[in-house]
Amino acid sequence: MRSLRSLEVIVLSLSLAGAGLGVGCGGATTQTQETVVQPTDNDAIDPDALVEFQAGVRDLGRPGRRAREEARAHFEEALRLSPGLWEARYNLAFLDRQSGNLVAAAEGLEAARLVAPEAGDVLVALAEVQSELGNSAAASQLLRGYVSDHPEDLHARVALATLLRAARDYDGALEQARETLVRDPRNAGALAEVGRVYRAREQLEVAELVFRKALDLGETAELHNDLGLLELSRGDTQAAFEAFQRAITLDPTFSEAHENQGSVLLHAGDYPGAAAEFRAVLEHDEEDVEARVALAICLRGQGEHQAAQREYEAALERAPSHAAALYDYAILRAEFLDQRPQSIELFQRFLAVAPGGLPEREIAERYVREITAEQNAPPPPPPSEESSSEGGEESSEPMDL
Repeated sequence: MRSLRSLEVIVLSLSLAGAGLGVGCGGATTQTQETVVQPTDNDAIDPDALVEFQAGVRDLGRPGRRAREEARAHFEEALRLSPGLWEARYNLAFLDRQSGNLVAAAEGLEAARLVAPEAGDVLVALAEVQSELGNSAAASQLLRGYVSDHPEDLHARVALATLLRAARDYDGALEQARETLVRDPRNAGALAEVGRVYRAREQLEVAELVFRKALDLGETAELHNDLGLLELSRGDTQAAFEAFQRAITLDPTFSEAHENQGSVLLHAGDYPGAAAEFRAVLEHDEEDVEARVALAICLRGQGEHQAAQREYEAALERAPSHAAALYDYAILRAEFLDQRPQSIELFQRFLAVAPGGLPEREIAERYVREITAEQNAPPPPPPSEESSSEGGEESSEPMDL
């Protein structure tokens, strides 16, 4: 079974002026993708349930929403035939998490944990989901307890280091990563976590040394993505571009590298190049709302306003409360589509969900005030009879050639 991949992604800062370049460094923004679990004890599974389960796994290998819906149906049927098949519960939780339904994912993983309390994959995924739900302390405690009882489960120990780093407990993350390296000096995942902690602490030279050492153990797209983020921290966008490109070459389906590369190009004003990167993400996962919003920004930058509108609407169909999509779509309607009255609802929805300290809130509030004043302004007085008559006479005279 492959280990989990802890991946850091670009955070897009959306504003009327365009998109700023932001980096999810230091664990502030961490996204992880589970391994899809295969059943481990085929002899105890109803043969028909196994057929359904394997069909679901095959569907997960295909892109698109329909494939995910079909995978879900297969896993649900497998679970109906074999209620003790915790791996089906795990994979249903994987689908819930992928669609953004973290509460359902947590419930599914709790159910899987009841059936298989010693399954490390379940504990790791549950801790990650709890962390994404904002329960960082509970997530860390969950994994600490498991690692204490299973000290040789290095996969779980590295996952604990990742969670601690995301919570900015850098000393705790280093302790778990170093303990992993004591037990396995060639553990690339633990080395990568050490490098990420040093990058978060802005000790960039040390971080690069650690990442290079991890690369000596095996070249991976994730490590080149890490190096790209490090170069962005240095302000070297050319070196970052090359690192992200190497990551994409190694793994063309690696969405995070495409997103980071797209952000670099967007920041440089290369809208067509950036759009190609975000389209590559959506080819692999059409439900990626962040990539869709970023693509809409690229289209707006190229003057393709109607196409940008379609992407914003598709993003909001998938995530109706997505703050960046609401704000930037409102700007598009107010300033580029001459739809100021229609934009006020989007600004109001944005203000209902946007964090209090977000600078775009002030801009949105100003738009709401101005548009409301425009709507409530008295109509202009009608033209006087004299001016109307003069206008009519002037318009009725033939042109003198």
